[in-house]
Amino acid sequence: MEQQRKRVLIVTNLPTPYKIDFYKELGKYCDLTIVIEARRLATQKFNWNDDNIDTFKLIYLDEGFLNERKVNFKILRYLKRSYDYIIIAAYYMPTELLAIFFLKTLRIPYWFESDGGMINRGESELHRRFKNFVVSGAKGYISPSAGSDEYLSYYKANPFKIYRYPFTSLLARDILQTPLTKQEKHVLRAQLSIKEGKVVLAVGQFIPRKGFDILMQAAARMDKSIGFYIVGGIPTEEYLQMQKSLDLENVHFEGFKTKEQLAEYFKAADLFVLPTREDIWGLVINEAMAYALPVITTKKCVAGIELIQDKHCLVDVEDVDGLRVAMERILNNEDLAKRLAVENLEKISDYTIERMAEAHVKILGL
Repeated sequence: MEQQRKRVLIVTNLPTPYKIDFYKELGKYCDLTIVIEARRLATQKFNWNDDNIDTFKLIYLDEGFLNERKVNFKILRYLKRSYDYIIIAAYYMPTELLAIFFLKTLRIPYWFESDGGMINRGESELHRRFKNFVVSGAKGYISPSAGSDEYLSYYKANPFKIYRYPFTSLLARDILQTPLTKQEKHVLRAQLSIKEGKVVLAVGQFIPRKGFDILMQAAARMDKSIGFYIVGGIPTEEYLQMQKSLDLENVHFEGFKTKEQLAEYFKAADLFVLPTREDIWGLVINEAMAYALPVITTKKCVAGIELIQDKHCLVDVEDVDGLRVAMERILNNEDLAKRLAVENLEKISDYTIERMAEAHVKILGL
């Protein structure tokens, strides 16, 4: 007689593409229901690809835009149903906070899933006590890193109930088998109209947290034959003025790219840099490693701390010269660059959506 599949409910805020891929994979192992607050952000010009879903049930509390300040009481009707496991993700959102309060009040067991976290030791006592209330009391905690384990424990999670999973946005097929050759990179650069001899890539929105101003200041102190390509958003006037005042003709703002277009930039680059002032994870680090790139980031990027083995590739926040030295160390040493590329590719091979689903199956006993 076939064993009945466990019923699992996951509550989260948005259907980002990697989450949908993960739910498709996890749904192969259980009777999975996903409740999502809203379909998209108001700033998005597109819907996430949530077509062709056949392994799980998808419910939107709101078919429109996500209101990050709104408490959607519709969530309560789903928490009353009988599930073997209830998992709360995006626990910092008002609707998820309501769900946690409701589950605690009715003493309904639930799991707490984290995709990263950093302890704020400068916060107020009131804020810390509130986080203690939110984090404590779950049946179990699903954590992506040692730093996240520490974060959860600091805010009163039971350290003996914390379980690790490989957090990623990558399917196994997204990871290169071997690094690209020089010739392959040159072909791609010609197709992208890249003329510089060496290429540094950065990806993200033009917001202060990403630290692209620090990268541009470092670029101003480096050889002009190095091309810096910042992909993923529209530069604000501040960045345009900095580009002009520092005479950075070798710094290029490439705007938003599709996943397929962005892949070409990853493959064409020699080095990836994320000079973030803080990232509770930073999935773009996973992606750069999957394209066999050496990666430099800061000591405030959880993905970098967890995944990067050469600690010379982790620099202090706001350290322009430290970033410059780290970049020149790799760009001027071909053997080092090759070694880091291979190390990163080997490390990230375990960080796939398939492995992420398998870890959840093992943790939950599905």
